[in-house]
Amino acid sequence: MVGYDTGLDLASFLPITEHFRTVRRKYRQFESEFTGVDAEILTSQIPGGMLSNLAAQLTEQNALDRIKEVLDEVPRVRKEMGYPPLVTPTSQIVGTQATLNVLTGERYKVITTETKNYFLGLYGRAPGPLDHDIMARAIGDDHPIKTRPADRLEPELEAARKDLPDSATSVEDQLSFTLFPSIARDFFEAREKGDLALEPLEIFSASGSAAATELHLAPAEFNVTVHGETYHIEVSGSGRKVDGRKPYYIRVNDKLEEVSLEPIQEILAGVPEAPDAGSSAKPKRPRPSKPGDVAPPMPGRVVKVLVAVNARVKAGAPLLIIEAMKMESQVPAPIDGTVTAILVAEGDNVKTDETVIQLE
Repeated sequence: MVGYDTGLDLASFLPITEHFRTVRRKYRQFESEFTGVDAEILTSQIPGGMLSNLAAQLTEQNALDRIKEVLDEVPRVRKEMGYPPLVTPTSQIVGTQATLNVLTGERYKVITTETKNYFLGLYGRAPGPLDHDIMARAIGDDHPIKTRPADRLEPELEAARKDLPDSATSVEDQLSFTLFPSIARDFFEAREKGDLALEPLEIFSASGSAAATELHLAPAEFNVTVHGETYHIEVSGSGRKVDGRKPYYIRVNDKLEEVSLEPIQEILAGVPEAPDAGSSAKPKRPRPSKPGDVAPPMPGRVVKVLVAVNARVKAGAPLLIIEAMKMESQVPAPIDGTVTAILVAEGDNVKTDETVIQLE
């Protein structure tokens, strides 16, 4: 803004930032990876909460090493979207779209549903001018709304009740399914199977021997001294996998917490891990090799399959919706053709090297 410009060259701070980023490594034990003053934030415009969220998202995608590219992309995406404020929910929309632009190797190759809705005006009017080329790519032939977004909402609860599993009978179940259908469905299935039973707190006995015999796990007990303060710690757990991890319990100075540990050396005292009861490995999906083999642009979770076998589709038509980095995006058909096979179901986790739908 004229009259308030400091005259500082923000780019000149970057070499200084790089120098002290190296120096800070010496003191890494006293700070997290993204703690401290970073002048580059003046350029990337990313607040601290959004930065930590981006780091977590990239870690999930095994791409934390590309965070610098994402930080450079965020201001470009924000400008193209009319400078939305980087607070929830628009910070998530901008950050995820920037991440997709980097990880897919092509800007706006994948456009999230939320990005499309933003350009349609469903999040309100943008503070600044929108990039019309990007907008046209995001919304296609649709037209932005001119009214108050909330006035266009249709009642959802009755429609959601029609898709409810039989076991979901309470009002709380109905609300959970309406708000978070994929997560709620997994919860209902686990509840039906009896997988939600609480672990007994008695696993920590005075001697630990009774609990260890029952759980086939020798509890670990030790003291840890940090900066002159000593903490008495006990570790135990069932050795049973829950959601792909093994829960452990840590008691620190008589306060019990459930945590997920990945020890370098197992404390199972030589007892091999028992296979999950009734489980069988799913066959691996084939790698894409033909023009009609559809693969997701990035790892994610299938939210909804939009087509059926033998359906005729045109190139660009949405085939399924996946959720990645807390955002939903559509996977389009690469060619005109007929759906010959659907290799996924709602709730499945998918990778970029897997064929999820086959077209011919």
